[in-house]
Amino acid sequence: MIDTRKKIVIIDDVELNRAILREAFCKSYDILEAENGLDGLSVIEKNANSLVCVFLDILMPVMDGFGVLEKLRNTNIIRTVPFFLITTETGDDVVKKAYDLGAIDFIQKPFNLLIIKRHVQNVIELYANRNQLEKMFNEQMNTITVQDTELKGTQWAIIDTLGQALESRDVESGNHTRRMKEITETFLKQLSITHPEYMLTEKKIQQIAQVTPLHDIGKIAIPDRILLKPESAGRLTDEEFEIMKTHTIAGCQLLNSIPNFHGSQMYIYSYNICRYHHERWDGKGYPDNLLGNQIPLEAQVVAMADVYDALISKRVYKPAFTHAKAKEMINQGDCGIFNPDILQCFNETIDGIYEQLYAKGFKL
Repeated sequence: MIDTRKKIVIIDDVELNRAILREAFCKSYDILEAENGLDGLSVIEKNANSLVCVFLDILMPVMDGFGVLEKLRNTNIIRTVPFFLITTETGDDVVKKAYDLGAIDFIQKPFNLLIIKRHVQNVIELYANRNQLEKMFNEQMNTITVQDTELKGTQWAIIDTLGQALESRDVESGNHTRRMKEITETFLKQLSITHPEYMLTEKKIQQIAQVTPLHDIGKIAIPDRILLKPESAGRLTDEEFEIMKTHTIAGCQLLNSIPNFHGSQMYIYSYNICRYHHERWDGKGYPDNLLGNQIPLEAQVVAMADVYDALISKRVYKPAFTHAKAKEMINQGDCGIFNPDILQCFNETIDGIYEQLYAKGFKL
């Protein structure tokens, strides 16, 4: 009989650390343990099909945590199972090496179980959704040709559902991603009228609008202590902001992990929006400091929609601004510099958008 129970592996040479994590998750999962990396590697490989997550200490005898990741870096396990590194060391070199080898995040000692349990469960659910999405894509590829996959209704539905499911990872307004679709589509339609040189066809507008729910998909990899930091705790520190900025790259990594997705127009728009929606016209955005029209048009438009919705909505780190104040801040460049053509479309349409989506409430 095949064992289908879900398991968590804890690899740490300190019994107390294993005991704390075991107690936190034993009610929901079977717990497997190892005292060093070599034994842990064997446990992982024997139970690969039923694992939902691995806790991995960095400093251990026989084989350390990085050694385990090195052994697994080219396997399917590292792509389908989240690895959390247990450490007190989070220097830049350690962080970069861990992420390069495939770790999803760090669990810092001493443990804060409330934060750990919530964050780990969110990541486990994300990976389950992503793995299911991958399975559905593969099943589609077995029955239809690659040429026929683009713009299939089922694929659009999968993308939209994934974006909405991941929205629960954040504490922003529940309709944020759906408002983003509406605002982005309105901006693009206006842009197609006032600036036909962008060659925005109805098909292209619909494609871009459909994938906007994925713009912040990478936030699932951001620790709760940063993503959910309340206004009362102060602004993000420079170090915390640098970590927050990595959600653009993490989102692209998630997209890249879906087989048979590459090369489609859906993938291109999704990737560009995930990676570049925090770039700015003057080159002062992130992660790549792109300048002007080096930034893909779809990312520029989504960036404008995202900034407006963030300003006018209440967030854990700020109160909501009025519509008039949000317009003023955007036009004065308080939120970064935008493409003048897109700023023009913003000013031509945003009053109507506000009345439809905010003043009267957003009903779907």
